[in-house]
Order: sequence, then structure tokens, then C-alpha cells
Amino acid sequence: MKIRSMLLQSAAVAGALGVSFTLGATAANAQSSVQIPDGTSVTIPSNATCDMDADAAGVSDDTIKLGAFTPLTGPVAGPGIGAVEGQEYVFDKVNAAGGVNGRKIKFSALDDQYSAAYAQQQVRRLVEREKIFAISGGIGTPNFVAVLPYIEKNQIPAIGMYAPAADKVGTMKNPHVYMIWPNFVSEFNVIADYVARTDSDASIALLMQSGDIGNDALKGMETALERHGRKIDNVLRTEATTTDYLPIAQELKEIGADWVFMVVQPTGIGQAIGSMAKIGYNPKVATQSDATDETFISAFPEEAEGISTPTKVAALTSDDPKVRAFVEDFTAVTGKAPSMWNTVGFAQAMVTIEALQGAPALTHDCLELALQHMQGFETGVLPPVTFSPDNRQGTNAVGIARIDDGVVIQVSAPVPVQ
Repeated sequence: MKIRSMLLQSAAVAGALGVSFTLGATAANAQSSVQIPDGTSVTIPSNATCDMDADAAGVSDDTIKLGAFTPLTGPVAGPGIGAVEGQEYVFDKVNAAGGVNGRKIKFSALDDQYSAAYAQQQVRRLVEREKIFAISGGIGTPNFVAVLPYIEKNQIPAIGMYAPAADKVGTMKNPHVYMIWPNFVSEFNVIADYVARTDSDASIALLMQSGDIGNDALKGMETALERHGRKIDNVLRTEATTTDYLPIAQELKEIGADWVFMVVQPTGIGQAIGSMAKIGYNPKVATQSDATDETFISAFPEEAEGISTPTKVAALTSDDPKVRAFVEDFTAVTGKAPSMWNTVGFAQAMVTIEALQGAPALTHDCLELALQHMQGFETGVLPPVTFSPDNRQGTNAVGIARIDDGVVIQVSAPVPVQ
């Protein structure tokens, strides 16, 4: 068993962040096992095996094709574009340093418009026409959930998709999906607990988007508030396609809750807060971690002020050396400071590259073997990522932040959610 000697040398992606990509291994026959060297994040037991003759579509002598379906137009275009930029930053760095064991990454991101129907079309195009090896990243819950049956049927590895759907993503119900983001049950459990502890007499209303993300937020809030002998006073529902929030704002004003929790697409958050302000209703607002994105804050500076949110990734104002290294290098390379969604894409690509480097062979089976034995992998911008043969939730830690004077201030660091 010969261990590949090529280790990526990239100041931003490896050295400056203190992250060492793992060394892969080769083998001459199927069902051979590999022991990755100690000290790396992927340590595959000597008795673990994978089929080295399994599907290797998308892999040639000099290329590895990866793909994502994600919103690049429509109401969630900002997050989708930002995450793609973050992934491309990593893949460009890796390619410039020689690629993954000599193979360059070719990454295709197709627009699904945050639509289930378009997502189903685009994933088929990626797999059946473009012949990608694996799915890396992407943004959106309803679009990704719609594609889960296709992923399961075709056994396509999907890494790091930002689709926090509890009981569907990050579970063994969909074993080919490797989740690195806490779901909205966890997010809203933590933020509701924070509000219940710090504002014990406040009344609470929830504005939720129909579907998985709204239902998950509702469940997380109810669980947290029940621990404090509290409950949500009113629940209103809306759709991802809503653009006129004035009727909802008027209804919320009539309710008159001290706190309004929101779980809607990011543009809708700003529109809803703006509509409430226009009619003289200014409650305290808590919403999902999406609101910590700098592009959201710049688009809605007045509306964002004072919002409380959960957090999944490190605040980009952090003094942590790894965060500072990422921010400085991303800025130098791209000419702009990274946004939260750039950071999401960065983490998605880092985990993907780590798995590719740790795979005993570039087949689906061996890529998943590497993912299933990833232990404490440090991206530098989110808690350490750990999977196992029976665990697909790589992280589940949530912090609290507040937006003050246009800056995301970390109130409490991410802690594991039980």
C-alpha cells in the first residue's frame, strides 16, 4: 500500500489556517483497506474497506468533476452566489497548488432558483449529462429536500449542503448526505432559550415560512420555551415567494408581541421588519443565522439593527487567528471582504477537499469511507467536523449573536446542542 506523497501547499487553505489536508492512498485491488497516517483528521481503521472498483464517474487522470445546484437567481440568489464564490475560492487555491493528487477540480454550479422542480432538473443534468463525481455544497432546504430521493436512488455523495431540514438531512434516512450545519430545530431551540432566560416576561410571536424550515423552527422554539414554562403566543405563516409583507406586519402589530421570531428567506426578513417599522411597530426581533450575513446587513442596514440570531459559523470580526487568516487572504485574492455566505461555501469546499484527499481511491464508495471516518476536521470557521459510519451530522453547535451598528457581535460562542 503506497501512501501518496503530494500534500497541498496553500497559504490560505492549509498553512495560514493551520489545516493540513490528508494524504490519500492507492491500492491495486478492490476491497483493500488503508490506514491513513496518524495526526491527520481522516483515520480509517485497518479493517475498514471500500470498493475501489465502484462508480468513478467524473474522475479522469487529470480532473475531478464536482457540482452543486443552488439559487443563483430569485429570492435566495444572494446566499447561493455567495456560497459558490466561497467554494470557488478554495477550489482555485487547490488547483493552483497542483490539485487533488494531481487532478484539478472542475466545479459546476447550476441555478435552481430555490425551486424544487428546477433542482430536480439540475441535479439530473449534473449527474447524467455533466457526469459529476459528487455534489459539493449548495444552498436551500426545499430545493434540496426535493432531490433526496434522486440522491438516494443513484447513491451520489452530497457534501455540506446548506439545507437544515431536521429528520431528513443529517440522519441515516439519507446516508449519502453529509451535513455540516445544525438544523433549524437546534437554531431556534438555542435562540428561544436565550430570549426566555434574558427576557422572562416577554410575549412571543413567530412568523414562519411554510414547509420544513418553518416547522423545524416551531419545534425548536416550543421545546425550548416548554423548559421555561412558556409558549409561543401567536404563530403566523407565509410563503417563500411572499414579497408584500405589509398585511403580515399589520397582523403582527395587532398581536403586539414583545418579540417577533422570524424564519423566512433572508430578503423576506428585511422586508417584514421594514413593513413593521412603516406602521410604527418595532418589536425585538430574533431570526435565523442567515441574518448575520454582511450582504443582508448592507442591504437592510436599518432593519438589521438590533436583531438577535443564532450563529453557525465564526463571526468574521473574530480575533481568532484562523478566521483572520481566512478573511485577509480571501480579501487579497478576491478584492473584497468575505460575507457569511462566502464563509459557508469555504467550509463546504474544505470538507469536500479533505474527503477527496483522504479517500483510498476516487470512487463513490471510498469517498464515503473517508467521510465516515472524518474526526474533528478543522475548517477554521465552524466547529470541528466529525462523522462516523452511523452519523451524518458533522457539527451541531449553535451560538448567539446580535447585530449592533452594522456589526455582528458574538454574544456567546457555539456550544453543542443536545
